[in-house]
Amino acid sequence: NAWGYVRVTGELKKLGHRVSPSWVRDLLKRNGLPPCPRRKGLSWKQFIQSHLEVMWAADFFTEEVWTCSGLVTYYALFFIHRRTRRVYFAGCTPQPESRWMQQQARNFALVIGEDTAQPSYLIHDRDRAFYPLDEVLRPTGVKVIQTPPQSPMCNAYAERFVRETRETLDNLILLGGEHFHHVLKRIEHHHNRQRPHQGPPRPRPRRAR
Repeated sequence: NAWGYVRVTGELKKLGHRVSPSWVRDLLKRNGLPPCPRRKGLSWKQFIQSHLEVMWAADFFTEEVWTCSGLVTYYALFFIHRRTRRVYFAGCTPQPESRWMQQQARNFALVIGEDTAQPSYLIHDRDRAFYPLDEVLRPTGVKVIQTPPQSPMCNAYAERFVRETRETLDNLILLGGEHFHHVLKRIEHHHNRQRPHQGPPRPRPRRAR
C-alpha cells in the first residue's frame, strides 16, 4: 500500500476512528513498515518478518526406501512454523496424489486447530502437487503464498530443515514405508523437543536421587 500517513488518517476518520498522522507513523514503524516512498512493494524479508507468528511453510523432499519390490522413491511432506521452527511431518508416500494431499491438509488443520500458532499464511513453491492441499486450506482462512520460480531461499527455513534431515537419513537403511514414517516422527520429536533452535542448548535438569 502506497498511502501516506495523512491518507491513512483520513480513511480511518471515515470509519469513525480519530487518530493523528503521528500515531499512524509510529504504528507503522513499530510493525516494520517504512515511510510511503519506500513502502511500495515490501521486500520478501520484510513481509516474512511482519508475519512470523502466523506463517507456516510447507515442502517436500524425496528419499529412497527399500521395499519388497525393490528400491522405491518416497515423498515426505512437512510443515514448519516460521518463528518457532516447530515441525510437523504430515506423512510419506510413493505418490503424492490428490486425495492423499487433501487428507494431509485436513490432518494438519486438526493438529494445529487448538494451537497458538494457527496459520494465516502458508508459503510453498510452485509444485502442482500442492494444489489439492491449497484447496482444503483456503476455506479455513489460510492465505497461500507461492514462492518465486527457482528461488529456494525464499523458503530458507524449510530448505535448511531438509538438509538437516537428510544428514540423518544418509546414515540409515530404510526398510519400507512404515519404517520411513517412524524415522520421520522420531526426527520431528527430536527437532521440536530436544534440538536448540536459538542460542546454546539448555542443560538438562538433574533427577533427584
